[in-house]
Amino acid sequence: MTYIVKAPMEGYSGEVAGVHLVKGSYTGGLTPSALAYFQGAGYKVEQVAEPAPAEEGGKTPARSASKADWVAFATSEAGGQRFSAEDAEKLTRDQLAEKYLGPKQD
Repeated sequence: MTYIVKAPMEGYSGEVAGVHLVKGSYTGGLTPSALAYFQGAGYKVEQVAEPAPAEEGGKTPARSASKADWVAFATSEAGGQRFSAEDAEKLTRDQLAEKYLGPKQD
């Protein structure tokens, strides 16, 4: 599942409950403990509908794919056009992958 988390302190950037907030916001998967923390600590948490599976040729890249592949996917129709090119470029490859695949499980 994908969630949008908004920090009570607008503009905060940093790590909280294992996720990286950028300018007071995070979009991606959450562990059950992170979800419980955010809900109990005054963060606005919204579950978002998952995009329909991509058609052939628009498959979600592997977590290890290049940043360029992730930026292209995140800004494409197959990726739900969830990010502008400018916003996608601000994120690391791992942050983009987490937005679509959820937190990396070690």
